[in-house]
Amino acid sequence: MTLAEARDARWFGPLAVALCVGIPLLLLAITITNLARWSAANVEVNNAAGHLAQVESRIRAEAGRPAPTRGDLSALYLTAETGSLARAELQQRLAGLVERAGGRLIEVRGDEAPDTAPQRSIQLRLSLDIGNEGLFDLLKAVETGLPLLTVEAVNIRPMSGRSTGSEEANPALRVALAIRGYRRESTQ
Repeated sequence: MTLAEARDARWFGPLAVALCVGIPLLLLAITITNLARWSAANVEVNNAAGHLAQVESRIRAEAGRPAPTRGDLSALYLTAETGSLARAELQQRLAGLVERAGGRLIEVRGDEAPDTAPQRSIQLRLSLDIGNEGLFDLLKAVETGLPLLTVEAVNIRPMSGRSTGSEEANPALRVALAIRGYRRESTQ
């Protein structure tokens, strides 16, 4: 088939129009798709940059806090002299930490030991309602703050009336914690 015969063919005209119009439209569609992807990636990059800025500010704030010196270990211990006063001090500190974390303290129980036997550690059991993010903040404050407190046990369950398969970002939780604080050994 020669070129003249091909031009005379019926399908050559519509095919040429389809190619001349279709290829630019296809390239335009690909360009628009790529622009949409770039825009979505830009939004994700901006979100990640904002999150990193928050993390960096937290790290700088933590780095700016003065660390206790090796010679000053008194900050590690509860300041109360007796066991009952130490329990009260620990309860007050934990109530403040729960409040700052956005939780609601339900109950605090302590081991009722007589003050005649010296105790180096005091354990309290707390029941509280708190959100997921608040629980993270509370545990961080307990484990990293002064005086030295340790989490002995944690029991976490969703609040009653909520489905366990719920996909909430910050679900309400019922938390039971056992936290131990330490007293300086008596020198008497």
